[in-house]
Amino acid sequence: MLEGRDFSREFMSDTTDGVIINETMARRFNWEEPLGKKIGIRGPENPPARVVGVMKDFYQKGLYNPIETFMLVLRPNGYFANIRIDGKNQQEMLEQIRQVWQEMYPDRPFEYSFLADNFDEQFRADEKRAQIFTLFSLLIILIASIGLFGLASFTVEQRTREIGIRKVMGASSSVIVRLIGKEFLWLILISMAIGFPVAWYFMDRWLENYAYPADLSPWIFAGTACLAMVVTVLTVGNSTLRAARTNPANVLRME
Repeated sequence: MLEGRDFSREFMSDTTDGVIINETMARRFNWEEPLGKKIGIRGPENPPARVVGVMKDFYQKGLYNPIETFMLVLRPNGYFANIRIDGKNQQEMLEQIRQVWQEMYPDRPFEYSFLADNFDEQFRADEKRAQIFTLFSLLIILIASIGLFGLASFTVEQRTREIGIRKVMGASSSVIVRLIGKEFLWLILISMAIGFPVAWYFMDRWLENYAYPADLSPWIFAGTACLAMVVTVLTVGNSTLRAARTNPANVLRME
């Protein structure tokens, strides 16, 4: 509750003319002080309802739809009940509720659902989509790392003689690793220059499907770039360092 109060048994008028509205409804009516405002909800022949409280906005229909005006009423002749239970002995509690319901409304079937399940259903598709994207992303990273390792091993194999000569000329292992690793880093930078704008475009278009989309932060791409650099350095550096530590005399003798 932002303002006012919740429905209470201490105020019998809540069952006749009390209502609770959300922030959006107060904002659309341009009510700076909504408490006590009158709302006609049952026709001009009946007295208007009175706002007794304002509650925070929440997503009523998932993230793809904007938050709409929302109003709660408490009437004794309604066929819907919101009941809070502690979760203990759930089946026994539901059976008790069923018995009371059948006593009050014998001609109406007892049907129920949990509010948490209703909200989870709104986001279930997005959660499954996130799991699929995560799985495929990890799979792509694994395949790319394997391909990068194979390319690095092939490059090192082709340049074994060059590495041996550089070692004889006094080049250290770190210099050789930097020399070969720099070529792969340039390839990674070129791929980022191509891939990041494309990814930004499609992610921005995808976020437009939501009523309140999040902004794409440059730090997401910066973190991705750092991760790609680390994977490249570890993959290429391992193959290059192993070749750089080989005795150059053995390599040149075979040549």
